[in-house]
Amino acid sequence: MDSSSAATPLRLTHYVSLEEWGGLERQFAAFAERAARRHGARQSVVVCGGRVHRRHRRLLPNFDDWRYEDRLLGLRIGNQPAPVRRARYRWLGRHMTPDVALLWHGLESQARVVDALGPRRCLHWEHGSAWHSSNEHATRAVLEHLPAVLCNTHAAKRMLELKWGYEGRVRVCHDGVRVSHQPRDFKYLPHDRPLHIGLVGALIPARAPSVALHTLAALKARHIDATLSIAGDGPLKPALEEQARALGIESAVHFLGTVEDMALFYSDIDILLNPSIHEPLPVTAAQAGSFGCPVVCTAVDGLPEVVADGHTGLCVAPQEDLARYQELGGVSEGLPSAVYGPQADCLQTPAICEPEAFADAIESIVQDAERYARMSHAGIERAGSQFEFNRQVDRAMQFLGEYHERGTFERAA
Repeated sequence: MDSSSAATPLRLTHYVSLEEWGGLERQFAAFAERAARRHGARQSVVVCGGRVHRRHRRLLPNFDDWRYEDRLLGLRIGNQPAPVRRARYRWLGRHMTPDVALLWHGLESQARVVDALGPRRCLHWEHGSAWHSSNEHATRAVLEHLPAVLCNTHAAKRMLELKWGYEGRVRVCHDGVRVSHQPRDFKYLPHDRPLHIGLVGALIPARAPSVALHTLAALKARHIDATLSIAGDGPLKPALEEQARALGIESAVHFLGTVEDMALFYSDIDILLNPSIHEPLPVTAAQAGSFGCPVVCTAVDGLPEVVADGHTGLCVAPQEDLARYQELGGVSEGLPSAVYGPQADCLQTPAICEPEAFADAIESIVQDAERYARMSHAGIERAGSQFEFNRQVDRAMQFLGEYHERGTFERAA
């Protein structure tokens, strides 16, 4: 146990969906492991959803206890009759007796937990549900009862306040960078091979992968020799492969699917491109920075909190509407109705960056070897000082301890 462990370890119950092995689910798994190792936290899990991904199934025995939210004696409990479901949640609370119940997923689905445990024991950790809600009435009802919320970005905090009118106390704790090793020196521009650009994330409309393909085509039109490696999979992959062929860049685009060794991926690329229309979980930008990769990204949601514009990369303001996105082969399915505009501190209609604007940004970096090296070095320094994983876990545990003691957070100075 680390020396930072508390005298009386916190008892945490995580209410979390484990159906996927994506960015949020990985954050949960890594946080729980470090919270136990560094702080001796006693932890249990209530699995929200009917399926557990095989990766999580291997990890669940490490917790003190875990239960399905909707199963009793091996049988699934439906939403009706409501008293039976309510009794199940109250039994879970009595059985696991958490100091804090940490709610990881959609706000609209947490009413039963808040009802069973009381709002002073429930803390929602916002990672993106503020942008999306399948039931606005339920979301507002839950927020009205929660005295405080923990957010992974300032953007998430402002979405809660601007979109939902949340007036409770909020603490911001950025997601930490988890890497198996880090470089000892910054990167230099390649002189004997093409520029290697990376794209990381699920191949879904919000990530705007078609914009990345058009950006590569724009660079090649300027006689900049470059390749694009895509770490991620998703429903848009077949259409993107066809689009790469139509643009004549198929030999320069590498669809890698799910990448297990992300440390090797970041070590191999020169620049990370993040053209997202909506980005509530900008941890990949911090990970790239920790390996000395300058990041070129959309100035939306939490990305400018991670990418220091002009220092560790470039943030490009989105100017084009979704009609232009469709012209570039994109689809708008699943996009939120509004995103956070950090420059104006307001809600904005989702928009994209013109590929030529991304190409301008990349070209401005690679034309100046000294600037590239400075950005690479600054990315490593910033990741180490602002997003180091253990530091962020310690910060989160401090907030959880405060919430346990007070049932809320102190008002910010």
